Amino acid sequence: MCAARPGVRRSKIRRRARRFLLLACSLGLLAARVAASAPAADTLSVLDRAIYRLGDPSSNYRTVLLDTLAALPATADAVRDDVRTFLARAPEPGSDFKCSLDFVRSRARLALRRIRDILRKDYVGPVEPAVCYTAPYALDVTRAPAGGRWLDIYGYDFDQVAPEMILVGRDGYRDVTKALVSKSHFHLALHLGDGAEPVAPDSVSLGLTWRHVIHHSVAIVRPTSALCAARVETIPAGRTIAYSPDRIGRGELSAGPGPAARANVILDYSSNKLEAIVCMAAANPSGAAFSGCSVEFLHTTDPDWTIEAVLGAASREVEVEQRTDPGGDVSVTARLQEIKFVSVQDDSCVSPLAYIEARRTRVLAPSTRRSLDPRLESVDPALSKLRPRFALPTH
Repeated sequence: MCAARPGVRRSKIRRRARRFLLLACSLGLLAARVAASAPAADTLSVLDRAIYRLGDPSSNYRTVLLDTLAALPATADAVRDDVRTFLARAPEPGSDFKCSLDFVRSRARLALRRIRDILRKDYVGPVEPAVCYTAPYALDVTRAPAGGRWLDIYGYDFDQVAPEMILVGRDGYRDVTKALVSKSHFHLALHLGDGAEPVAPDSVSLGLTWRHVIHHSVAIVRPTSALCAARVETIPAGRTIAYSPDRIGRGELSAGPGPAARANVILDYSSNKLEAIVCMAAANPSGAAFSGCSVEFLHTTDPDWTIEAVLGAASREVEVEQRTDPGGDVSVTARLQEIKFVSVQDDSCVSPLAYIEARRTRVLAPSTRRSLDPRLESVDPALSKLRPRFALPTH
């Protein structure tokens, strides 16, 4: 029993005995807390392995998530339910979902990172949907009035918000949400033609919005449209990212070198900002484990320009320099190779990437192509073979 009896005078020996007893009780409580946190540590280890594996572009997200379900400890029922929910909701790329496996894999990775943050009681914001592709990818006004046409918008988690559609003109905005139909949590459709045509003579784009922010724009093309200026920007090789991952293992570091660290980096971009999502894992036979992810800022381009693509693989393994401090924690420094990305000026014009994709999918009228095709001659040749980030691959 850890509590002392009140009203009893103690000798020096008894006082020492009490201090020993209190120390033993404290150690016992600490051991109980460690034992109680063991399932959470085991769950975190399983989640971090899955997050790391999903950073490999060749990984099959369903296989990774099924392996995760099998590896989770028996006490992780809430986590298991969340993983099963994602598997049940995940769309399969094809005729009904015109986005690549890379997109679904990225959403699976994001879902696991969110589950991990909840488990660690970190801040978790509201779920943010994402758009991965639209068909057509750009809207040609000379064809839009045809009756019965639709603009299909594919993505994920559209049911977590109230999507709206606005028509962006040179002098303002017009709400055209009445023509927007929700077909599923990964598919929206905008009705075109038959009196629902939202395009006006001064229209520049259609913007899909939620929470009062435009999250995706669809260019409106006409023979008189201007192609936006575009350029390839470079971050030289040698950029480093320092990161100290969470300690989640229960063991102590072994004598000698610390656990060998592995790390991968996924380049992510939105608006004019480029970021690196660094995920790493390290463990040694004693059970000491360190793992986790960090979002690190890399670059901001000009305010009136938008980053639209990364040249080369967006996901890559990186070399890491590892250091173990006297307290037993591990820190790593990832050294990045050269990064090239495409930025496009946002000035009431049509992105060359959007125009090239619309041309490739044959949704442009002959008159539009005759007018705009010659303007592609001034575009960097590196852009001519680019596809939208999450487009279905061509065979």
